[in-house]
Amino acid sequence: MKKSLVFILFLFGSVVLHSQDLPNEMWHPGLVVLEEGDTLRGQIQYDFKTNLVQLAIDNKIKTFSSQQVLFLNFHCQFFKRFRYFYSIPYRLKGSMNVPVFFEILAEGRLTLMSREYVVVESINRYGNPMYRPLGVGGTREILTYDYYLLTDNGDINLYLEKKKDLLPYFGRYEDEMAKYIRKNKLKVDKQQDLVRIVNYYNEIVQE
Repeated sequence: MKKSLVFILFLFGSVVLHSQDLPNEMWHPGLVVLEEGDTLRGQIQYDFKTNLVQLAIDNKIKTFSSQQVLFLNFHCQFFKRFRYFYSIPYRLKGSMNVPVFFEILAEGRLTLMSREYVVVESINRYGNPMYRPLGVGGTREILTYDYYLLTDNGDINLYLEKKKDLLPYFGRYEDEMAKYIRKNKLKVDKQQDLVRIVNYYNEIVQE
């Protein structure tokens, strides 16, 4: 199995992990709920670029598309935590409105979702002294995410990771949320902080 040097940007800043398989290259224990209602348990491997999931069960490997799956969750062997995904209709890059996989990061009146993908970098655009080329050609694979916000009226919008784009989602709580972000020195382009921000908003709108 291919080994990769993974550059994680969303959790603690810039962290280099050596000789790690990417999460989508690993098998994770979990379950898949199909559109027809069946629940299948086994080892899961995913490819969200193609919206496919493989399930190892009864010494066989079954493949399902996002159009066949309602929901899946698994204990990620890379991040050592549970991850939850729904298949939700969405238009990606000019395609038709079809079901695609979204990871649910924070859920409530405003739901934070993401789609994971891998990019290949050939230069040290981060200016990090620990950034080293991987293999011939000086390239490396970087795990990254696109974030989406699902509103309570069902709209799904790509989030551009800027405060001016985030704050309007909070409506009459916009000023309070701006103060919360500033007071806690939260970064609106880091996953851990973004989850904290959305969870806090969902808490105060229920009060």
